This record gives sequence, C-alpha cells and structure tokens, in this order.
Amino acid sequence: MSLPGWVLQKPFLTSVSIGAPWFVAVVIAGCRQYARIVGCIAAFASIIASAVLVADAPHSESLYPALMLLFSCLTFSATLLLPRRDCTTGTIAGILFLLGSTLLAYSTGNLLVLLAAWILSIIPFLWAGWFRPRAWRPMAGLLVSSLALALAIGLISARTGIISINTLKGQNPGGVSAFALLVIAVIFRKGICPAHAWVADAAETGPAVPTALMLNGHFGALLVAKLIVPLFSHVDSLFPVLSYLAIVTALYVAIRALAENSPRRLLAFLALSQSACILSGLESRTAEGIAGAIVHWFVVAISTVALFGVLRLLEVRFGENLTASKHLGLAEHAPRLAVSFVIFGLALVGLPGTLGFCSQDLLIHGALTSHRLIGLLLPIATAMNAISVFRLFTRLFLGKRRTGFTIMADALPRERWILAAGVLFVIFGGLFPNAIVIQRSSDAELVQEVIHAADLNPVGKVDGHPEKLKAERGRRSRRVGDATAPPERRASLQEVFANEAEDEARSPGEAEPSSQRNGAGGGGRCFFDRAIVHRGGPMTHLCTVRAQCARIIELSGQDVFAKSFAIRKNLVDVAGIEPATPCLQSRCSPS
Repeated sequence: MSLPGWVLQKPFLTSVSIGAPWFVAVVIAGCRQYARIVGCIAAFASIIASAVLVADAPHSESLYPALMLLFSCLTFSATLLLPRRDCTTGTIAGILFLLGSTLLAYSTGNLLVLLAAWILSIIPFLWAGWFRPRAWRPMAGLLVSSLALALAIGLISARTGIISINTLKGQNPGGVSAFALLVIAVIFRKGICPAHAWVADAAETGPAVPTALMLNGHFGALLVAKLIVPLFSHVDSLFPVLSYLAIVTALYVAIRALAENSPRRLLAFLALSQSACILSGLESRTAEGIAGAIVHWFVVAISTVALFGVLRLLEVRFGENLTASKHLGLAEHAPRLAVSFVIFGLALVGLPGTLGFCSQDLLIHGALTSHRLIGLLLPIATAMNAISVFRLFTRLFLGKRRTGFTIMADALPRERWILAAGVLFVIFGGLFPNAIVIQRSSDAELVQEVIHAADLNPVGKVDGHPEKLKAERGRRSRRVGDATAPPERRASLQEVFANEAEDEARSPGEAEPSSQRNGAGGGGRCFFDRAIVHRGGPMTHLCTVRAQCARIIELSGQDVFAKSFAIRKNLVDVAGIEPATPCLQSRCSPS
C-alpha cells in the first residue's frame, strides 16, 4: 500500500517534526508514569520526519534539515540520559517544548516566525515550573536578546515591508541600526563577552541536561547564518567586530576555566569557548571557515550534551558536591562513564582521529585566510581548553578510590547505548570524515554564493521589490555572470563590455563583443588556469573584468577530510598588456 503523496511533502514533514513534540508536551500531564517513554516517542517522530527532509533536500538546501535532525537526536538522547529523579513530567514537557521551538526556528524563512520561535525557546527557562535558574543573569541575558531581535525585525519590516528572508538577501535591510541590534541579540543569546557570565550561572543553578540542550540550540550562530551573513553582506567592514568579540570570549573563558573548580561552571566555560569559535568561522566568508563552523556546530552540540549528561549522572550517584579541587577516583566505580567523558572531552578540543580535529583544522584555515589574528588565537584558546578538559577528567576519575563507596555505579544499559552512539559518531566521523565534511562544504559554498551574489548588487541601486530585483539580476548577469545560476551556467564565459553604463541599457540581442565596438579589432587574451576570461578589443584601455574560477583539489589514495573546495577570485582593473592584477601578470599576452 503506497503512501499518499502529501505525506512526504516538505510542509507536512516539517509540521510533524515541530507539532509532535508540542502536542505531546501538552498531553503528557496525563501520563505521569510513562513520561520518558512518551517523550522518546515524540522525539523519535521528529527524528524520522527530519531524516526524510534531509534525504529529500537538494545539497544546496540540506543545512537546516540537517540541523533539525541533529537537535532531534540530541533531544532523544538527553531524554534517555536523564536520571530517574530528574525525569518528571515537567522536565519532559519542557524539553519537548524546547525541541519544537528550536525546530521551528531552524525551518522557517519568515522573520516574524523566527522571532516567535526565539521567544518560545526561552519560555521554559523563565517559568519556575520548568527550568528557571536560581540566578538572575540567565533570565536577563535571554530577555535582552529577545528584545534586541524584536527591535531589529521590527525595524527591518517597517523600512522594507518584507518579512521573507529569501527576498531580503543582500539588501542590507534596516541599515547599520538593524545590523547592530542583531549583533546585540547574538551577543546576549550566545554569551559573547561581555555578556558571558549568564552561561555559567545557568549551568550551575539550573538543570544540567535541559540547559545543555538550550545552549546547543546555538540560536546565536543560527542568527548569524540565517540573517546577518546573507542579509548584510554589504556591511562586511563591520563583520570583524563580532569575530573579534567571539575570539576574545573564547580566550577569556578558556583562561577562566583553568582556575575553575566547579565542574558545572568549568564545562559551561568549555562549551562557551568552543562554540564562540563557530561565529568566527561563519563570519570568515570563506568556504573553509564556513564548512568548519558547521561541522564544529555538530561536534560541540554532541560533545557538550554528552559531557553534561555524564556529569549529571555522576552527581546523582556520588553526590552533587563534586569538585575539581581534588582527585575523586570515580573511574573505579564508573569506568564506562569515565571513558565516555574523556572521549567526548578530547573530541571537543580537536583530538586527532576525531571529528573535532577536522572542524578545528577547517576553522583555523578559514580564519587565517580572512583574519590572521583570529587564526593565530584560535589554536591558543583550543590548547587551553584541552588542558581544562584533562584537568577535570583527572580530578573526577583518577586518584585513590573514595572511601564509603564500594559498589559499581556505572552507566545503565539505556545510558550505555546512547553514549556509545555518540562516541562512534565523533570517532568514525574523524576517521572517515568525507561524507560529513563534503556535505557541509556544499552548504558553505551556498552561503558564499549568497554573499557573492549580494556583492554584485550594491546597496542603493534598487529597492527590495522582487520584480525589480529580478530585473536587476537579469541585467547584471549579462555583464558579470549570474551568481545564482547552476555551476555549468556560471562557468560559461561572459563577454566583457568596456562601457558598463552603455551595457546596462543594452538588451541581450543588442550585445556585441568589445572587439566590434570603438572600431577595434583583434585584441588580447587573458588566461587563468587555461580558461579564457577576456577576449576582445585591444588591451590598451581600462576595463573591469569579473570572473570566477573553481579549482578542485582532488586528494586521492587516502581518506581525507576535504575533497573539494571552490576558490573564487575576482579579477579587477586589468589595464593594458601588463595588467594591474598580480595573478594575471604572467598569463596575459596580446593575441
């Protein structure tokens, strides 16, 4: 019996992945004895729907379905990892409510829906019946971030009258004011310095596992990837501000972690330091940096949720007064928890052989290309985080056995299977990273294409009306190539006109090569990697050439983490036979 066609359609699958957790969160009050089972069923429904979305999505649109699948799996795992004393109906309902809100934010392309999802995701941490921390700073940070985002979206909507994210790409909607408000929202939601203190307070005074889930929704990074980078590509001079704040945060909290003795606060500092690196990668505007940030997103989310889960299991079994000021020797009582802890901790800081090593390598290369200082500071922050991870592991698990404990208190079967699945993912992802990294590199190239397409449409030339934008893209595609076209089309050679103002008013049928204009014949050729990017009139006049080339790096004979990255170059101001662009000086010659 075949399924109806609408069952496998994107709207229905998205509705199931979001609606199932919310529905169960409402109904779960009547199932007090089976809260964990019902919660796992709801999370598993989201996993199935998200997996189908990932399978059906084209490579250029698979990023957000993949993030939906990731967070659904994290929620399912966290529900199984919860100790029995924490597994109440309120906790399960709050986790499912958080799951639905996060998936809504990942899947939407509407500004107002994104704002609603942002606000809904913090409600469980504002209500005392769910996960509200005892400290005041977490609530203040979350509320300020929501207010800043609401003001930014209100400003964008008021000035443009558009709430579709795709329509606003590259248009700098709302100007610098909207950009600044979005950056403030990222700073407070992500915990970027100077608004970093609330993250450690939330981890210390709130429930460990739900707080880890909230932090690993990475709404700050989502706002950068979904709004700031695509919509404000013309404000690239201000991008380094958030990147430098992110690297300062990574360094500062890494130093704080070196002297921290509270296991919860120490893990919060580690998670914040490593997740701040995601912002640096997303704003590097390079394929390597963006791909590294997306892969690191997966590594940080899986590792930190597992680390907080293991720590909570230790607190339940050995007391909540655990400290990193002395050696506790818990490995003899819980060897499986000890092994899981050290593997996830080392994967978080980029141990070779784990997926974290691949993401760190890509991040550093991307950062070095765009901001050398950030690329130099990233390994220093990572090295200090590695010291903190090893120190916490040795204090918790190594040393003499604690007196008073004579029984084994290791992972239960349900906990064991979940931890084993996470360990296999980070290890096999590091040993065979091609599938993961290349898939994410296609997402990175998509983001870079959006940035490049926006660069071809300077702010102020046209307004945000879709028809005018379409007409403008059509005119520009005749001169510089359509950046949103398929690769085959983008790779085709475009005729270059010396007089761009005249070309702007020229229709496709009226276009003529520069060799036939101005009474010129013959001409010169400019070669780049054996491809002709300029052919026409004599190269004695100043002309502007914009060309793209893709250099495919093929590494064969071994399993490596990068097979191909597209490296694009803009060729500008080619004057005379000896062009001003250095990379063409040895390749240009008169025909």
